Amino acid sequence: MASIELERVTFTYPDAERPALSRVSMKAAHGEFVVLCGASGSGKSSLLRLIKRELSPGGRVSGAIRLDGTPIERWPAREAAAAIGFVMQHPDNQLVVDTVEHELAFGMENLGLEPGAMRRRMAEMAGFFGLEPLLDRRTDTLSGGQKQLVNLAAVLMLQPRVLLLDEPTAQLDPLAARELLGMLKRLNEEWAMTIVLSEHRIDDLLPIADRVVRLDGGEVVFDGSPRDYAREAVRRGDPAWRLSLPGVTRWALEREQPAAAPHREPPLSVKEARGWLPATGEISSVPFESAVAVPDVSAPRREADALLSADGVFFAYEKHAPAVLQGLEWQLRAGDWVVLFGGNGSGKSTLLQLLAGLRQPQRGHVRLAGAKFSRISPAERFAAIGYLAQNPVLHYAHDTLREDLRQAARQAGLSDPAAAAERAAAEFGLAALLDRHPHDLSGGEQQLGALAMTLMSRPRALLLDEPTKGLDPLAKLRLAEHLSALHRDGTTLLLATHDVEFAAAYATRCALLFGGVIVADGAPDDFFRDNLFYATSLHRLFRTHGRTAEEAGAR
Repeated sequence: MASIELERVTFTYPDAERPALSRVSMKAAHGEFVVLCGASGSGKSSLLRLIKRELSPGGRVSGAIRLDGTPIERWPAREAAAAIGFVMQHPDNQLVVDTVEHELAFGMENLGLEPGAMRRRMAEMAGFFGLEPLLDRRTDTLSGGQKQLVNLAAVLMLQPRVLLLDEPTAQLDPLAARELLGMLKRLNEEWAMTIVLSEHRIDDLLPIADRVVRLDGGEVVFDGSPRDYAREAVRRGDPAWRLSLPGVTRWALEREQPAAAPHREPPLSVKEARGWLPATGEISSVPFESAVAVPDVSAPRREADALLSADGVFFAYEKHAPAVLQGLEWQLRAGDWVVLFGGNGSGKSTLLQLLAGLRQPQRGHVRLAGAKFSRISPAERFAAIGYLAQNPVLHYAHDTLREDLRQAARQAGLSDPAAAAERAAAEFGLAALLDRHPHDLSGGEQQLGALAMTLMSRPRALLLDEPTKGLDPLAKLRLAEHLSALHRDGTTLLLATHDVEFAAAYATRCALLFGGVIVADGAPDDFFRDNLFYATSLHRLFRTHGRTAEEAGAR
């Protein structure tokens, strides 16, 4: 008997012209680890929410969804809530109380667990996730990655038999993402917990998954093993499939076609790909796929004037708390395309908010073109600096995407807000979604809509906090096209991200925030060369062969 079973499930949102899911049939056996993938808006989040009865979206549903052979609507509410755990795509949407300790206890209190049992589970889970130092912290002061770990720990407090996760690594730094996936693998192997996980970045998931299910337009178009998925992605030749593979898998399969070497299994990790490296001779490689030119960071660049600068900036969220930024001195130069790296809680989002004028430093100054923020009017600052928040939902305040875009156009002072909204939606591929409620959009669609609103004012500097999270590979390419066009037109870009592959392909500078200060800042090639975790899979592969990815011609 399957742990989770969907049989010919069709779901349509209210007033939608076509279903979000169409005749979907799939199973997850007891103890199986299933990865859901597919383009933004393909139905992954809708599918997961239908399984979690309490979060099921409004609309028309047909077909059957069963848990342990019993339709989910027949399960008693208390048992169903405990049996299926759900970790949402946006961690802020799941946090409900003030402190980490209270958040961890909230679900157990609602289910009426005894105080002794609650304390035992709290001690075990806080230790397992390393959350003990955070128990007294307010949840609104945590980084996005820390919030995600707290949500996962709170869900596991109820000891569910099925765990559903919607893009759980999107806001985690590379090391934290690997630690989280390691924890999930342990839960899967040691507790035989059934896991169904939706992700766009599946580089680290393919080696540990039992099955991959791909959705396209709300339909299941693939259901099989990770290695079969890799073969199918190359066989199809569809960029949307091929770009979903890990870099080392694409490199290996396109270097030596499986038909020429049927005995060789497609490599799913750097370790497996080492066997594909030649002992001697040149290494042929597969560059990062892009429809736009990658900036030439090897050419000498004139030292430009500072557009935004932090001069001795100190910032702490609470009076007696340790400072997140400690005397930070840093400049964003005009014409830069900078990617800011750092661990979860290192202060990346805080720094972007300070540079956007959304927070004020306790000591030090932030300047725009040499002028202190205190001497610049809010309207002037808004026109000069665009900011995309880590959670795109924060940018929406109306019932439709159309009205949110129109309001952004009005705030930017555009003469025809309605026409501007139509143009922006068409430019970002959102024209068909203009009358949808923003909360009914996928995470990737919400991200693109928020970016479209941010760009209405045509800012001189654009600050983006995790802009690629929730985007499928093709959507990332479209985002890169937009950002590259803006960069060519003179917009200065600063991106805080954990997406190493994206940064390696497009950035002109990479910086690393640690201990409240910038500890590394330079050209991408120099930045990635000696890193273990902040490096692409191809960088790691070629370094084991005694060569850098750049020397091998791979980027």
